[in-house]
Amino acid sequence: MDDMTKLRELRADAPTPDRVRLVPGRQKLLGAAQQSSARRVRLDWRVTAAGVATTVITIAVLATMLVGGDGPERGVQPAGPDLTSATALLEQAAEVVSQQPDLHPRDGQWVYLKTAQCRYGASDAAPDAKPEVSEEWVQYDSPVREDDKDGDTEPSQRRLYRLLASLPDDPAEIRKQAADMFPMGKDTGLTGEQLETFALLATLDEAYPVHPQGMAKLYRALAADPGIEVVPHLVKDPMGHDAIAIYPNLGSKAVQRREYLLDPDTFQYQGNQSVAVRDYEEKYEDGSSAGRSYKKGEVTFCEMKMTQSLVDRDGEKP
Repeated sequence: MDDMTKLRELRADAPTPDRVRLVPGRQKLLGAAQQSSARRVRLDWRVTAAGVATTVITIAVLATMLVGGDGPERGVQPAGPDLTSATALLEQAAEVVSQQPDLHPRDGQWVYLKTAQCRYGASDAAPDAKPEVSEEWVQYDSPVREDDKDGDTEPSQRRLYRLLASLPDDPAEIRKQAADMFPMGKDTGLTGEQLETFALLATLDEAYPVHPQGMAKLYRALAADPGIEVVPHLVKDPMGHDAIAIYPNLGSKAVQRREYLLDPDTFQYQGNQSVAVRDYEEKYEDGSSAGRSYKKGEVTFCEMKMTQSLVDRDGEKP
């Protein structure tokens, strides 16, 4: 018997490493070169959560709250992440992100953001609309965003990093701290629990750079949230990439669902999109057509983080 045959027999019972076990090693190789996606040019999440628009289009009240059916099978892929339930998926995500590198941001740094946005997706008004790409730089320790005294409630990236780094283990306390960071008005029509859910998702959406253990705790708080659901298959995001889609379940009356997208390998946040769950037409208060209609499964809004990186100066690219 030759040596290679003997070696194969000795290794015959060795388990094949699964995808999740391989991710931390992959992350270490990526190291500082990791690129996730850019922090969005903000579409006020408080408005989208409440379903309130500045236009008089009545349908906008429902446009960003979606729950009901999965829509068409968009990009079904073989299982890798555990998509059997949101709880299982988010617990798995917490384990993976906890082992990813900490970027150790410093005061004086800037966050480079490359973002892709789509406003209406495929519709009567813009049948061939493509995501629009933009770049910006945000000061990590922006004085304007360090406190709320000037009326600007948008937290700095440093405040969000420190929030994640200081999170407790208790999901209820995490929800409370997130709600304090992202307060909403009292006229949203949402319950207290739903407001906290949107605050958790806002933290996920806005935080960069992230503290790995803190992000893991945030994922576990989402895993414990009964209002979070997961699409039971991978979807294609507006950029054509595979993604895990989680979303807040707010009932069955809405015409759209806001999906928060995660990378299926690293579980890093990629962006969000709104998807029509049924055919509908936007109308004004008097019942007349607003000139835009959507088909079930169409992406009506997206904000994708193409690149997100720490740099040392305003205007510097990674």
